[in-house]
Order: sequence, then C-alpha cells, then structure tokens
Amino acid sequence: MSYPELKALEGDIATCFRCSLCKMVPLPVFKKREFSNICPINSHYMFHSHSASGLGYMALALSEGRIEADRDLADIVFSCRTCGYCDMACNFIMESKRNEINMALRETLVRKGLAPQEYKRTAQNLKDAGNPAGLTGAGAGDWAAGLNLKKLPGQKASVLLYAGCATRYDRNALQSARKMAKLLLHAGVDAGILGDDEACCGLPAHWMGFRDDFTALAEKNARLLRAAQVGTVVTVCGACLGTLKAKYPKYGINTGVEVLHGTELLERLIAKGKLKLRRPLDLKVTYHDPCYLGRQSEPPAEWKGVEKTVFGQMKYTVPPRKINYGTGGIFDPPRSILKAIKGLSFREMYRIREYSHCCGGGGGRAEMYESMSLEAARDRIREAREVGADHLVTSCSHCKAQFERASALTGAAPVNVVDIIDLVFQAADID
Repeated sequence: MSYPELKALEGDIATCFRCSLCKMVPLPVFKKREFSNICPINSHYMFHSHSASGLGYMALALSEGRIEADRDLADIVFSCRTCGYCDMACNFIMESKRNEINMALRETLVRKGLAPQEYKRTAQNLKDAGNPAGLTGAGAGDWAAGLNLKKLPGQKASVLLYAGCATRYDRNALQSARKMAKLLLHAGVDAGILGDDEACCGLPAHWMGFRDDFTALAEKNARLLRAAQVGTVVTVCGACLGTLKAKYPKYGINTGVEVLHGTELLERLIAKGKLKLRRPLDLKVTYHDPCYLGRQSEPPAEWKGVEKTVFGQMKYTVPPRKINYGTGGIFDPPRSILKAIKGLSFREMYRIREYSHCCGGGGGRAEMYESMSLEAARDRIREAREVGADHLVTSCSHCKAQFERASALTGAAPVNVVDIIDLVFQAADID
C-alpha cells in the first residue's frame, strides 16, 4: 500500500544515526543524572521503538512496505505524548522533522482505521458537542456567569478572552479563568468572550492524528475569531496558545489576530503599572514549562526552496531553511511575573524552557497509557521537590490537572499545584 505522506519524509527519517539525543537532556545543559531522561515513553518502556528514532524507522519500514500497519504498531505510535522534545533535540545537531514524522505516522494509522476506539469517540464528541468529553449539559460560557464580560461578536471589544475547554468545564480550572477575567477588568482592559459559541481549539484532534477533524474545527474557529473583530486573543490555557499560534499556521489556517497567552498580557500590565502586585506571598515555588506554551508555540517558519543531496546522503537546502529550535516559545513572561511577586522564593528545576519534561498529560487520552503518563508527572513532581519547592506552578490546564491527578493516584511526594494566574490574583489582592 502507498503512503505518500511518509514517502515524502523518507529523506528526513534516514538522517537519524541513533545518537539517542531524543531520549535525554543534551550534555551542554545536563545538570543532574536523576533528571536526565526526557522522553516520557522511552523512560517508561525502555525500548528504542518508543522513541523518535524508533518511530521514524517504523515509519520508514511502513513506507517501504517492509512491515504492515497493525494494532501493535498503532499501540506504540499512539503512546507518544507528542510533547515535541524530540524535534527540538534533533535540531540541536541537524535539521530534522521528527515531530512532523511522528504526526504523519499517526495520521496514516488513523486513515487506516487503526485509531483506538476511545480516540474515535473523542473525535466524534468534538464534532457533536464542540468539546472532547462530549459535555452538553453546561453552556461553554457558563464559567463567566456574573462577570459582566462583553459577548462577542455581537458586542465590540479590543481583547477576546479564550478560556479553552480544559479550563471552562473543570470546576477547579474555571476559577483561574474567572480570576484572569477579573484581573483584566481591574486593569481596565476592554475584554469580551465568545460565550456559548466558544468551541475546543481542536488540539485533541491534532494530538490523536485526526487531521481532517482538526483542520475543520480550526477553520471554524478562525472564522469566528475573525468575526469577533478584536485585535488580540488571549488564552488562559497554554495548550490553546500553542494550538492557535503555531498549529493553525502549520496547517495553513490564519486567525488574522494577535494571539497571546495570559502571562504575556499580565506581564505587560504589570510593567505598565496597570496591575500592581501589592500583597507579598511567602511561598517556595518552581515553574513547569508546558510543552505547547513553550517549545511547541513557536510558529512555523515559511520557506520556499529546494533540497539537495551530496555524496549520496548529505542534505542541504537552497536557500537555507530556517530551523525551529523551540526557543521562541513563551518562557520569559511567567518567570518575569513570578520574580515580580514580593516574598516569593523562586527556584528553577533541572529541565526547563525548551528542555522541559512533559507532564505526560498530552498526546490524546492519557488515561489509556496511565502508568506511563502518571510516571512522567510523578517524575516532574519529584524534581520540583528536589529543588526545594512546595508549590509547582504552571500555566496550562492540562498540566495542572495531570499533576493533581498524579499526586492523588500515585502517592507522589505532596506538592501544591497552582496556576500562575491564581498567584497573580492573590498578589494583586483585588477581591
């Protein structure tokens, strides 16, 4: 059987020489042996098949007809958390498309009908209810009840606050969205919401390899964002930020607006004096960089040219293709905010910024690979405790829920998991 998407990537796959950099922190930023592993699936399964290199060579074997697409292959492929570390790590030494290879393999298996039934149900929920859980009882805008936010596109506003389905349907997480809205209103920001018209950004469909469903939902969302006629969209969840800012353009979808994460706007408001952090917080905190707010939020670079080969194997591009190193994500604003809060003792973990360890909660239906995904979260919690933090701060609803779940189900050393918006709200002392 022909697999044109994989065929087009054979040259990139073949550049892998099994250096295993996709499995560990590179030596220039290595800090501690106990926290040197970084690929969640490789750390858990300890087989080369469960790595970017292994997935790539299985994709090559499938493309060349040496193996068949079956459920055993699908189980390995869908275990990947799509954190994107391997792509950045491989670019550390060469130009590669590791993440693109992984997604093409996943999308190929979906088209072959080999997606797990749970994935198919989630994809159908996105179509029917506009959210991955298929929730229909509560309106998408209920989280903002009583806040007197403008309803777009019927009314006009400068900023659209995009809560995200992982935030607005979670009783704990939605409080962060409400606090974000209160902070914006307190700072005089002209903000509105889509209310019940807000649907999932589509990331679960992307995670699971349902390309057509993702692009259909993304195009629908892009039309709605353009119709809102705002200058800026601000997301509460880091995963939504990475999707709107980086994944939509990757699939040729233009929202026509500036996309910011809440921490970016809060940092600006604090710097301008519109939001004052008056209340000291006597806490020891560390910060977890979410994959889709960090390394996966760097927009794809446009390139038009040709790829050439010399000596039968060495590839280069004319003109040179800009490489996404994952360093252009949202790393500084959260740290700037934490350092601006009086009384806060901030300490970094060992794997940070583009080298951040995945929480294990992404990639689609993490509960299907519960042991592995919880192990990833537990390892991160252990790292937070190792550096002396009693509060693990993050800026993504998926990460927060995963860490809380890991703490509850695995008996991991206790740590308080908190959204950075909650800390800003406490420090602003506006309620």
